Amino acid sequence: MANNREGLVQHMRQWLGRQGIDANATLIGGVSGGLDSMVLAETLHRAGINFHVAHVNYHLRGGASDADQALVEEWCAARGIPCHVLNAQVDPTGHGVQAEARKIRYTHFEQLRAEASDRQGRPAYIVTAHHGDDQAETVLLHLMRSADPLALAAMPAVDEKRRLLRPFLTLTRAELAKVCSAWSVAYREDASNAKPDYLRNRIRNEVLPLLDSLRPGTTAHVAHWAERFQSLRSFFTTERDAATARCWKVSDGEGELDLSAWRAEPLRVEILHRLAHEHGIAARAVPELLHLTEAQVESGAHFVCATARVERHGNALHWTSLT
Repeated sequence: MANNREGLVQHMRQWLGRQGIDANATLIGGVSGGLDSMVLAETLHRAGINFHVAHVNYHLRGGASDADQALVEEWCAARGIPCHVLNAQVDPTGHGVQAEARKIRYTHFEQLRAEASDRQGRPAYIVTAHHGDDQAETVLLHLMRSADPLALAAMPAVDEKRRLLRPFLTLTRAELAKVCSAWSVAYREDASNAKPDYLRNRIRNEVLPLLDSLRPGTTAHVAHWAERFQSLRSFFTTERDAATARCWKVSDGEGELDLSAWRAEPLRVEILHRLAHEHGIAARAVPELLHLTEAQVESGAHFVCATARVERHGNALHWTSLT
């Protein structure tokens, strides 16, 4: 589909239609100047979508950062597209540079989205160029870092809470690159994407190519798996929350888990994970909580950490927040 010049334009129009996005809604497109986001901007423009461009210059790469900004501004000026540039300062020597930059970026996007929504009296949306390769990277990152199986659903194509759209998740970067070439779209390469300093970069540049060499198509397969898991996430969350409600009650700010009712629940371990997360207890401590549920454990046995205390009271676990 995407290697056809007009195929991507049609994909965008149809995708927005399937999501029920108002044809008059304003989209805020996050555009860094890289290949993916420049193809996104060009696609929105060719599809006749009402959109503004949002760009952040973090000044992390000196003249290269300014060149990124110049490219985006020139592209917008040539097409009459409103362009909103935020100049931000991020400490390149600090920890969590990517996380800080992401927070700044999405705060900027959300401010523009909210302003557009208020101005026009209808919903506005953020749209990004995340594609299937990005999705596969995110799945592997979550597999390595997260204890929550729901995290393997990775990025939703539509994030209702944040009014965030990702229309390219079913496409590969290679498909976008073909369209970029066919349309002669100018873009910038970010040299930092090749550095092994960040785990995501190593997954992108080392792990996924290795997996694809072992079994061609693995990257696309992982991204498709995440897409299917999106529908399961909603079902799983509903079932887990209903199961929790059948054995958990809160009174005067403290909680009690009825162990008789809890043992009857197929999702009992996931209930403990949810309660642990809500009380600031690390997932690695859940086995200790499971031990407290065993029949032979006597009243008074307890687990305590900086944020909570969990104590066995007869046939119940009593939870007290310490923060």
